[in-house]
Amino acid sequence: MLKQISNAELSQILEACPMGLVLSDSKQNISWANDSFEEYLGISAKEITGQSINDLPEILQPLFTSSNIVHLPANSIRDDQWFICSQKILADGNTAHYITDVGPLHLLMQERELLKDELREALAIDEVTGMPNKVALFQSLEPQISRSRRYNNLLSIVIMQVNDIEQLDETQTANLLLPISQMLNDQVRWADIVGKLSNSDFLLVLPETSGDACKNLSENLNERLNALPVPEGLPDNFKVSASFGYSEWSKGDDLVLLMQNARKVLEN
Repeated sequence: MLKQISNAELSQILEACPMGLVLSDSKQNISWANDSFEEYLGISAKEITGQSINDLPEILQPLFTSSNIVHLPANSIRDDQWFICSQKILADGNTAHYITDVGPLHLLMQERELLKDELREALAIDEVTGMPNKVALFQSLEPQISRSRRYNNLLSIVIMQVNDIEQLDETQTANLLLPISQMLNDQVRWADIVGKLSNSDFLLVLPETSGDACKNLSENLNERLNALPVPEGLPDNFKVSASFGYSEWSKGDDLVLLMQNARKVLEN
């Protein structure tokens, strides 16, 4: 079938191909580019024909040398673009460069990740530990603050920040946080609320609890953390420990002030 296609017909097929096609010779000089390449980049084939790939603007060179997704930032003539690029050395020593626009797919994947994050927050459950996440914790803390404001009841919070977690990868972090979350659940009272505040932080909401009691609780929790066996797969010299910050509700405090006061203790 291919033997029946003339050179003129083959040229028309390549020109009309929805994939960007560029040819370069053995010295990396560009000899030809099709219409799709011109449409992708807003660059005429005449502008680059005869030029060396190395002489092109630095931002364009990965299109001809990379075998991964290449991102071209937006400029005055185009929006952000993403391309899958590959190269094939032909029998005559020339190189064919294949450039596929995957911008719509990339944007779709970004939207999917955003929706996943929104759904995760809506579910209000931390995926690793199964605990309430930040959204759920703050939703639970607000009514407790309103109750203390109305009845002048004791209320305290404790932020427990797991130390050196930035040294771990995602799998190691999950292996560490799961037993820590189980330990916390075993230590709290039925009226207390404990959950995952961030990648390294847990928050304990403690009704009818003073600041002095929080200090004692923090010391007890740290002892229990130190006694936890280091999960498999973590560095040999890793020690399970945490830093603590706590604050007791005072008249006039809202959620922001309560958290800020606990952070100040944590950072000192």
